[in-house]
Amino acid sequence: MDVSAARVWIGSTVVMVATGSVWAGFGPQPVGLAQDGLSGADRIVAGLDATSIRETRQVASFTTTKTFTIEHDGETRARVVAALRFTAPDVKAFTVGKTGGSDFLRGRVIDRMMATEIEATGRSRSSSVAISSANYEFSGLREAGDAFVIDVLPRRQDELLFKGRIWIAREGFHLERIEGEPAMNPSFWTRRIHFVSEYAPVHDVWLLVRTVAKVTVRWFGEYVVRSECGPYDMLLMPAPTPGV
Repeated sequence: MDVSAARVWIGSTVVMVATGSVWAGFGPQPVGLAQDGLSGADRIVAGLDATSIRETRQVASFTTTKTFTIEHDGETRARVVAALRFTAPDVKAFTVGKTGGSDFLRGRVIDRMMATEIEATGRSRSSSVAISSANYEFSGLREAGDAFVIDVLPRRQDELLFKGRIWIAREGFHLERIEGEPAMNPSFWTRRIHFVSEYAPVHDVWLLVRTVAKVTVRWFGEYVVRSECGPYDMLLMPAPTPGV
């Protein structure tokens, strides 16, 4: 078998994992839950929604450095360092700086990751993959330290949705962590995909800081795809004038 042909799994698999809605925007999209008759898990997610809407309105823009790496057998096979700029309400742009490693992996994986992230940030696209009651069922509410943990099950088989769990901070209802796997296997070449996404506060707005995806490929073993952000330089919206 031609190795380059086998690597086509990267084009459809890792791009999906690393640019799903939970990693592409700077916060989850509005959940839009009715308040009556909600389960405990749905009420916590509704709190997350309210926090997200408030934080979204606070941010005018931000810039950060985003570093993408692909590792296999303990070695870095491709790396891209890019400047990322977000401008409210839904515009992202990358400027590529340093690059290294395989041209194939950079072009077929990392370049597509950046392009898909830009696309997924748009309002019309992000709503179809948002953490919302339209896309997911929420259950299994439990507590873990300072966070609520909720099981997430996609309502449809979609490469850009996931099944797993989310961590929501007890104080402030911020999204802290997402862990899971795709709702459906996007490629014959992949045997298993597992990802973890972590968020942290920047001027009291919680933003993505790190994602790690481990992808087990038929006959080729495990690849690790990392996406790390920081530091952030953020511009907040002016405070509203009292009485206006």
